[in-house]
Amino acid sequence: MTSGRSAALARHVAPDRVSVGREREIVVDRSNDCVVVDEAVFVKWLTPPLAAPHRGQQLLAHLRAVGFAQMPAFLGSMSDGQLVTALVFEHMVGGRDGWEWFFEEVLSVADGSRDVAEPAGSAHRIGALVADLHAALATPSEVLPHPVGLADATVERDRCRTLLTEALDEVTADQHPQVRAVLQARRRQLAGVMDSVPAHPTPGIALHGDLHLGQILRAGERLAVIDFEGNPLSVAASQPAYRPAAVDLASLVQSVDHAVRMVQHRRAGRDAEFDRLAIDLARCTLEGYRQRLHAAGRSELLDERLLPGLRAAQELHELVYSVRRLPRWLYAPTLALRGMFPAVAAHD
Repeated sequence: MTSGRSAALARHVAPDRVSVGREREIVVDRSNDCVVVDEAVFVKWLTPPLAAPHRGQQLLAHLRAVGFAQMPAFLGSMSDGQLVTALVFEHMVGGRDGWEWFFEEVLSVADGSRDVAEPAGSAHRIGALVADLHAALATPSEVLPHPVGLADATVERDRCRTLLTEALDEVTADQHPQVRAVLQARRRQLAGVMDSVPAHPTPGIALHGDLHLGQILRAGERLAVIDFEGNPLSVAASQPAYRPAAVDLASLVQSVDHAVRMVQHRRAGRDAEFDRLAIDLARCTLEGYRQRLHAAGRSELLDERLLPGLRAAQELHELVYSVRRLPRWLYAPTLALRGMFPAVAAHD
């Protein structure tokens, strides 16, 4: 990373936020190069740069236009008209993502130092935050004058079926025998719940596209959504497509489940307890989302019939992702699948 480059860009797009131009590189594992300038401006250098119009840039501009404040303020970008090189945001001082702060709440419950009401309340707030996001994404702006359209649920059902095929192909008995046993024992149930996704048009919006606890920052009492670049395994640089809101919601709810599985992995021998906790926190997340979406007058955005199949498909996505890129994460979707389909646990 070239010294002074981030400070120069930050000073260009947000001169009122930059003084001395001191740079601090974010060194945690990220897919992009990130630098904080003067602890006030966050510069994300896209590696590699993405073709314009970049969907993340477009969604951020739309959300800014409709006044969505539950994200770090989008300050600007760098582009040569063909490639988007960098995105620039407000830096949330002290911000920590949900894989840290929500995990700590769940761990404290497991260890008896915190009441379950705290992570339950947090899960409810997270669900409400995403409902606010979807309502904002469904609000017309000059950037997206027609933000709501029809999505073909058949496309999502086919994606679910493809994920089941990929998981069965890639989670092999020789390399991952225990995970394979869990998957194989639930094969029919998974196929059935995915076939329950109806084949009909359903309301669609431009989604966040990669919504999980890692994209939920908390600084003090403030919650904010980040990272609108989409799923790294399937991101498209073209105009955002209409997709069901349930896709984002399923991803979010299963990440709440995964926070519980992270604790379960560290506190062995208490599977039934953690299965109940995962169910309770997922329910709180869904309740927060449904209530806030209803209050916004946009309940029609959520097609409930898609959720069971999409939630199951999210775990298959996690299995495939783990085998391909992050084997140490395999335990989380495996435990989640066992919790979602407990009746066949004896056959694992």
